Amino acid sequence: MSLREEIGRFFAAVVSGFKHYFIFRGTASRPEFWYFSLFFVLLYITVATLDQLALTPVAKISELPFFGHLIPMGYVDDEVGYLVLLYRPFMMLPTISVTIRRLRDVGKSGWHTLLWILPLPIVGWFWLLPLLMRPSIIKNKT
Repeated sequence: MSLREEIGRFFAAVVSGFKHYFIFRGTASRPEFWYFSLFFVLLYITVATLDQLALTPVAKISELPFFGHLIPMGYVDDEVGYLVLLYRPFMMLPTISVTIRRLRDVGKSGWHTLLWILPLPIVGWFWLLPLLMRPSIIKNKT
């Protein structure tokens, strides 16, 4: 596959992730999930860098209500500005949606998405990531 085709698949996955923002039924292919995840990480790095360079930190992640001490980014940089605080909620639903659809594509329940944060962040990832890497078992998208 050529670079141009891969770039096309990347942007198609990003568009699909936002197009299916509120759709939790159906499936997401392995490339669709991983390209959207790559977009999420690249955009997060960009937003976090701009946030650090241009804005004054306004919050400590570990002091956020409820599970602030469990947010993985808090281990890297605990103090964040408005850009990061706005980015996370904006990207939360499409990320959850594409993860649920990917899990359904490998024959697992969407409830496994909770492994991103439970029982502890990072610990659950060791169980979830291999599930997300499995090949599709559902041939027809619903």
